[in-house]
Amino acid sequence: MIKPGIAMAAITILAASFPAISVARHEQAPDAQRSLNLVGEIMDSRCAIDGSHEKTMRQNGLKNAKDCTLECAKAGGSFVLIDPETKTVYQLDDQQKPEPFAGQRVRVSRNIRRALKDHAHRVHRISRIGNTMP
Repeated sequence: MIKPGIAMAAITILAASFPAISVARHEQAPDAQRSLNLVGEIMDSRCAIDGSHEKTMRQNGLKNAKDCTLECAKAGGSFVLIDPETKTVYQLDDQQKPEPFAGQRVRVSRNIRRALKDHAHRVHRISRIGNTMP
């Protein structure tokens, strides 16, 4: 005769494994490309420290964010993406793609699988959204 404890254990094990057997698993292929979209302003790394172009524009007599970004990048700064709401600054690995979008609100797409170890965002595509930022 089967002891009630053993029978209950067998039923529990069977019941626990049943959903795992019957549920289909949908795994992504290892090479699947997932992208991440970041939205913000293309700014230079120097102004990004302050979170604004105001100080540099005033000191250098520059008229807009685009001119400020390009001038600071030319002087040794790098192009970054800044989220003006959270003040989060994202380093960008490609310094040629952001240049035409200097001072503009953009969406930067990157491939998650190809993230760099130094936390710079590998730029896949940049697209302008809405009006330029002040």
